Amino acid sequence: MGKLASTEVANRLNEWYDTIKRHEIEEATRLKSEVQQAIEEMEEDQNVLLYYNLIDSRYKQLIEQFDESKNILESVKEQTEHTETDQLLKYYYYFFCGLYEFYKRNYIKSIHSYRQAEKFLDDIPDEIEHAEFHLQLAYAYYGITQNYFSLSHAEKALDIYKQHDNYVSRQLSAKISIAANRFSLNQHECTILLYKEVVNTASKNNNTFLEIIGHFNLGVCYEYLDELELAKNSFETALDIDYPKDIKKDTYLAIKYMLARVLFRMDLIEEGREWLNQSKKLAEEINEQTYQTKISILQTIYLEPNEASLDNELGKLKKKKLWHDVSDLSAIAGRHFKKKEMFKMATKYLIEALKAKENLPSLQEEAERI
Repeated sequence: MGKLASTEVANRLNEWYDTIKRHEIEEATRLKSEVQQAIEEMEEDQNVLLYYNLIDSRYKQLIEQFDESKNILESVKEQTEHTETDQLLKYYYYFFCGLYEFYKRNYIKSIHSYRQAEKFLDDIPDEIEHAEFHLQLAYAYYGITQNYFSLSHAEKALDIYKQHDNYVSRQLSAKISIAANRFSLNQHECTILLYKEVVNTASKNNNTFLEIIGHFNLGVCYEYLDELELAKNSFETALDIDYPKDIKKDTYLAIKYMLARVLFRMDLIEEGREWLNQSKKLAEEINEQTYQTKISILQTIYLEPNEASLDNELGKLKKKKLWHDVSDLSAIAGRHFKKKEMFKMATKYLIEALKAKENLPSLQEEAERI
């Protein structure tokens, strides 16, 4: 039996990557098995093997096996950066490195990798790839609270996705990004309407995961607006929707953490403790260190008040330059201590929240220096 032509295998890899870009996990998993078999039967072609490894690293990110993705990217680093590699493969390498850094919440490093990838973007004719690039860059800029930059890239992505009927899920993802930025820019009413539109469209298209994300984001909005009962209902609705709990664990971690936070703010301490313990267990299971820190902060505010521990945990977020989280959680601490008539502590953390906000513009300056 003859070997498979490398061009045929490359076409199968393209098909596999398309399902990954559409976040179709079951189909991507099915195609992975077919692609692996084809690789074993393929004539020797180092570029196609490299392409396979790169797409596999992206697949690992999709199914939240981030350490495995990192290992693959590190194994192909020298081959990609220091040899005469196809421009497309160089683009994928830097783009997927950016995605990895984003998932690890290293937003500045993520933007740096995206900037490297952008050097090769003009050589890629695929419109969807351009849309995906803009959407991921929008996420990264949102991570450093650069809302106008983020909004611009999200709108570019949406304009492209709208031209492709089979990318409804990515249209919704772009709308979620747009809504998040609008909310940060104090456009609260239109943001809530957009999230409700996402929920309805996702439900009609049987996109359960994005329906969950829509409810989660509504909950985040309501919590910020001190509509705590609505926030609680939104998070509970997200958790009640039938979806495999063994995937997208980072999303369930975020929902459980936010539900615990709202319950604490509503003085439902025992219910909050239960959800905080669940989020803590999940954060440890997937080794999500930023959320482990944020969970410890809630614990030291509401369950085991300890000023030294609180300062230490906030220091971990400062070290990562997660100034939005520092400001957010310091403000929560300040308001809680004020409610408890611990006025010295309240003043300290409310000032801490303001100082953290002042650091947000420096992240943009740092990104621009890359």
